[in-house]
Formats: sequence, C-alpha cells, structure tokens
Amino acid sequence: MTPKRSDYGVTRRQFLGGTSALMAFAAMGGLSGLLAACGGGDPTDEGAEPGDDFTGELGVLIGTHMDPIKQLLEQHEAGVGFAPNVEEVTSPDLRTKLTTSFLAQSSPWDAVFVTATLGAELQQGEWLTNAGPFMDERVRSEPDLLTRGMGAVEFGGETWAVPWTMGSQLLHWNKKLMTDAGLDPDAPLDWHSTPNSYDTFVEYAIAMTGERDGVQYYGLTDAWADQHVLFTWGGMLHMHGGTFLDEEQQPAFNSEAGVEALQKLHDLLHVHKCIDPAVNTYTWVFDATPGFFDGTRGMFISWPFVAGVAALPDAAPGIAGHSAFAPNPAVVTSGSVDGSEFFGVPVYAENKDEAWRLLDLISSREGQRVVALGGWGSIYSGVLNEPDIVEAFPFYPALAKAYEYPVEGGWSEDRPRWTQFLSDEIHEVLAQNKSPKQALDDAAAATLEARRQDEA
Repeated sequence: MTPKRSDYGVTRRQFLGGTSALMAFAAMGGLSGLLAACGGGDPTDEGAEPGDDFTGELGVLIGTHMDPIKQLLEQHEAGVGFAPNVEEVTSPDLRTKLTTSFLAQSSPWDAVFVTATLGAELQQGEWLTNAGPFMDERVRSEPDLLTRGMGAVEFGGETWAVPWTMGSQLLHWNKKLMTDAGLDPDAPLDWHSTPNSYDTFVEYAIAMTGERDGVQYYGLTDAWADQHVLFTWGGMLHMHGGTFLDEEQQPAFNSEAGVEALQKLHDLLHVHKCIDPAVNTYTWVFDATPGFFDGTRGMFISWPFVAGVAALPDAAPGIAGHSAFAPNPAVVTSGSVDGSEFFGVPVYAENKDEAWRLLDLISSREGQRVVALGGWGSIYSGVLNEPDIVEAFPFYPALAKAYEYPVEGGWSEDRPRWTQFLSDEIHEVLAQNKSPKQALDDAAAATLEARRQDEA
C-alpha cells in the first residue's frame, strides 16, 4: 500500500511507506520448471559478483510510489554521466509485468522493483541473479541492518534482492482520549517490552469506548476487510510466539498460538465490543483513519506514516498534538508483519554491473538518508535514529525498535493463494460462523490440498 496523497491533502513526504500490502494477486503455481527445462548451468550465479563491466546503459523498473528512488536516480545520472532508462509500474501490476517478460526469457530492465510478496516466486522461477555476494560485501557489512526485514528474499541460504526500504506496523494512540478516560497516556510506550501487556491494551480500549455528549467513541479502529486482516492478526500471531509457516514452509498458522490470536481478534469485536464495528468493511488504511484523525477512536495498529499525518492539525484536527506511537503490545513478545520492498537483478539483464552500481548507491548510508528524508523507512537503524531525520520523522526510532521483534510474513511461492484461504477463514470466525480452531484447520487443509493438486 503506497498512497501518494490522502483525502486530507497530505503530501507524499508526510507518509512513511515501505509497505507492500498483502495484495490478492492471482494464485501462482510452479513456474520454476519452465526455466529448468531450458537446461544449462545455474543462471542465478552469472553476474552475481559485482564487477566493473560498465556499459553506459541501464534499464530500471521502479514503483510509481518511489519518490526517493527517483531522486537517487537523478544523483546516479550525475555521477555516472548517462541517464538510465526508467520505467514505472504500480504494485498491483508488477507481477504481471515481470512474469510476462521473464517467461519470454528477456528483460528490458537491469534492476527491478520486487515486493515482499513476489520474492519467493521470482526466486523459485530462477529469475533473479543471486544478490548474496553484493549483500555480503556492501550491505551486511553495516552492523545496523534491520535483518528481520530480509526474510522475503532469503531462500536456500542465499539472498535474492537488495532492500531499499523497510516498514512494519506500529501502535498509534490518542493521548487526550486516554487522559480523559483516566488512563496513563504514556503507558503504551513500554507495552512492547512488557509480557502480557496486550491485556492492558484491551483494558484501555474498553475504557475509551462509549458515548459522550452524543458522540460514539471506540477504543480501537483498524482495517480488517479481505486480506488486510492478516496484518493485525499476523502481529498477534507473533505476539503469541507463532509463525505463518514452519521451516519447511508448511502451514503453522493453525497452531495453538494462531488459535489464541484469532480468539483475541474475535473478542475485540464481539465480547469486549471496544473496536469500531465497521472494521470488517474497511479495506485499506484510509477507510479507518477518519475516526482516528477526528479524535473518536483511541488506538490504531497501522503503518508508521499514520503518525506523520496525525501530527498535522489540518489533516487530523482531533488528534494533532496528542498523537503517540510505539511498537505493538506484547503477549509472549511484541510482533508485526513486514512490508519491506527490494530491487533485484534479473538473470536476463544485459548490464548487471551497472545494476549493482545503482544498488550500491541506493543501499549506501548516503542513499538511505535520502530514502528516510523522503518519508520511507531506512534499512539501517542508525539512519532511522539520526537526529536531523528524527526531527523530521519522530516515529522512525519506534520503527527501528519494532524490527527487534518478529515480523515474518510466511514467505512462500504460493503465499497469495494460502493467504486468501486464511483470510477467508478468519472472516468466518469474525462472522461467528466457525470456531477459531476449525477455521484455521480448514485454511491449512485447503493450502495442503491446493499444493497436492499442483504436484499431481
């Protein structure tokens, strides 16, 4: 999810993105066989070692939302003396654009935008050059790399793309509403490091819920429609010590941790009744923000950019001056779901060393300052904590802290398919049609059956 402008007239610089939403891409099956049938050696190793074969030509596919990358491309042009051929694509159109080209065994681009959702499929298709040597030499040498954000492109002991931004959800809250309810508005700052603080989180939400002066207030808001529910539920899964998939990429979301997390999600809506009851109709973050920005919703688990908007009186008159943020509360631990974005070098790229040279700039600390000052989360915690950057974006240290806790998203080639099964079953529970255990077991069974059919 990478909005450039909200209904409140907020510029893109006021947002922190780094969030490739868990989009409902078409179900994807085994694509690796198409390339395997072509024979030959391992194409992913060719050109993996960055060299100096600079051709003076470079094709780049970027997201339409990547304003900092556009700025870095201008810097790169000034440094190398030629203009890259830049093409833009929206996140929903990315998979089709890449697979259409790669199935034809060609690539007009030397560096391509890769979402967390696409990483596994592109690696399984043997469509990306091994980025491990570059990462080891240029990026992992930095001690403050947010390594938990790399999971979407790490397979088989190798790394397949280079991160340009990282971002996960934070807890946002209205300090005035908490004070008015007789609560400590600073207590949530420490919830992420306090086991079982989730219970206090619920108590706060209940205390802020009710009608006052003819206005209905709720302690929580969120966006749970379709697959968007997986962000909050996934964070709660991690809070309980669970994971989406096990080490063999088999479903693990129907564990006891998953069941407990789903029961808690259900209870917010139907037992405690402390969350906006329209939450299941909110399909993206800006469906849920109006109530939070007008001061009638107390807390919101969402992307870091929400804090930037909440500080603006014109955009958020009900919370400006009273907004706070921190990593999510804890059960066993805190947790959220990663939304990092990357660049990969296609195996069909003709100018790989030029691509590595560009990625060297993007992933450098200088480049990451441009990213952070452009409103996107840096891949380095040190950059997120630099004083001038924190002055412009006070929520960055909380983002860096969030990456000290689990953020994995269950990255597998068939992720778009099983996440649809899973979200559908979660909504059966929220509609009170199934128990959490039955729903999660049904989602796991559907995932395994679809995989069996793929292999048949």
